Amino acid sequence: MCGAYGLSVRNIQNLIDRFDIVNALDNFKPRWNIRPGQSNPVIVNQGNKEIELMVWGLLPHFAADEQYKYKTINAKAETVDTLPTFRHSFVKKRCLVPATGFYEPDKINFVKQPFPWHYFKMKDNSIFSFAGLYDVWKNKSNGKEIRSYSIITTVPNTIVGKYHDRMPVILEKEEEEIWLNPDIDEARRLLPLLKPLPDDKLEEWEVGAKARNPINDSLEVIEPLKTNKQRTLF
Repeated sequence: MCGAYGLSVRNIQNLIDRFDIVNALDNFKPRWNIRPGQSNPVIVNQGNKEIELMVWGLLPHFAADEQYKYKTINAKAETVDTLPTFRHSFVKKRCLVPATGFYEPDKINFVKQPFPWHYFKMKDNSIFSFAGLYDVWKNKSNGKEIRSYSIITTVPNTIVGKYHDRMPVILEKEEEEIWLNPDIDEARRLLPLLKPLPDDKLEEWEVGAKARNPINDSLEVIEPLKTNKQRTLF
């Protein structure tokens, strides 16, 4: 699964340039410890690529109440086109979730909590995107609208697989265009994109206990546990 990630770019212009977005967000700030239930930047294609804030934890349009969203932070690539919660969004409401890194707990080598956490990022420090789905839920009594999203996961590559049995789907740049294209809705064209990222693009290291606490959201949480050596980060 993917239950925490970061988007530590310096300013919104970094995202505008990377994804060719036509708008901006007010009061944007870098994040190192994004968690479910928070409102975060998501990129959609509605004729142009636009960025907006959505709640992490997809609340499907048919849900009876708002609590549903906390059960759907991730969608499995193997069932995303068939499960009722996700199949509508898979066809009609796909999005990109921009990130600069993500965390996975080591559940392969440890059987008791607290599991050690590992941080994963691109070797070239680039901004990347998770394959995401979103939906729009409306409260029938008061008209309240909630826009929310889920991150798709798949089997891990060798790098992530040392610690966890799932990893988020990270799209290549050329795949992002296909994923966001509203005219493409065939599973045969979309499902092949939901694969593990090649091993040679990722690097990882173990982080300390600060990363496990959602209150902590600063550069410190991604520092390697065994050394204080600083790395080049956004």
